[in-house]
Amino acid sequence: MNQEKNQEKFKIFLDVTRNLNEIGIIPTLTGSLGLYRIIGDYSICKDIDTLIPNNYLEKDSDKILELMEFLGWKRTDKEKFIFKKGSEEISFMKQNDPEGAIKIKDLKTTEIDRVKFNELSLEDYQKFYEKMLNDKERFKNKGKQDKEKLEQIKKHLEENAVSKEQEYLEGWKRCQADFENYKKRQGELQIENIKYANLALIMEILPVLDNFHASTDHVPEDQKDNAWVVGIMHIQKQLEKVLTDNGVTEIETKVGDDFNPNIHEAVHTVKSAEGGPAKREFDRVNKIILKGYKMQDKVIRAARVIVE
Repeated sequence: MNQEKNQEKFKIFLDVTRNLNEIGIIPTLTGSLGLYRIIGDYSICKDIDTLIPNNYLEKDSDKILELMEFLGWKRTDKEKFIFKKGSEEISFMKQNDPEGAIKIKDLKTTEIDRVKFNELSLEDYQKFYEKMLNDKERFKNKGKQDKEKLEQIKKHLEENAVSKEQEYLEGWKRCQADFENYKKRQGELQIENIKYANLALIMEILPVLDNFHASTDHVPEDQKDNAWVVGIMHIQKQLEKVLTDNGVTEIETKVGDDFNPNIHEAVHTVKSAEGGPAKREFDRVNKIILKGYKMQDKVIRAARVIVE
């Protein structure tokens, strides 16, 4: 029941604040209702305490009076800005109140349904009520209530301190885990970079090797022992050794192999020599146009083939 009534008071505060925002005021919710917003379980708040910029209670006080009258609130005190509507009461104080215990510029700004207002932290409330206990006039009227609030605040802070420590510990653990994952990813990336550091150069060598193969694969039998041909073959083997030393291997592909899109690139399709519709589950390599290569476990160039 207390929660429901306090929530109703908070809705009243939002309604008034929405109108205050329209004339350029972002107020600060204080007092028991503001404390209820943090602690939650609290006795019924008697009124709604609101801080607003000093000039609105001095030079521009008419704006506040007009606004509250428009909203159906009646001023109950000629000296103070206290207004009533039915059983509800809302009071406005200067932002330099209460006694400079709160630094407005450091407060958190909250926005609910496009309504903006400032809120005190629990530490702010602790400073405020500790200061109020030294105010003799207030102590006479509200000393008992202030002490009770202060006890609740300290209790809540103590209980929350454990959860905060746990929260910080969990946050630290998450940061540590994230950092370890980052180091692992960087290590893997470094290994990957080292593994394929020469890839760009190798990709430039492959077309040169292709030209060698195109030439040496068609050397007539009676010229294979020719010194010039032997020299060319020697250079070709040197290039192949450079590739092998850098982890590059040829992808074994033979005519008649099943077409595998992971290692083959089909550049053309021909009808099966067997004629009629193909009964095979997969296409078959009909001719190899260009050899394929792997570097470590990565295909760097698929074998270009004609399939049937």
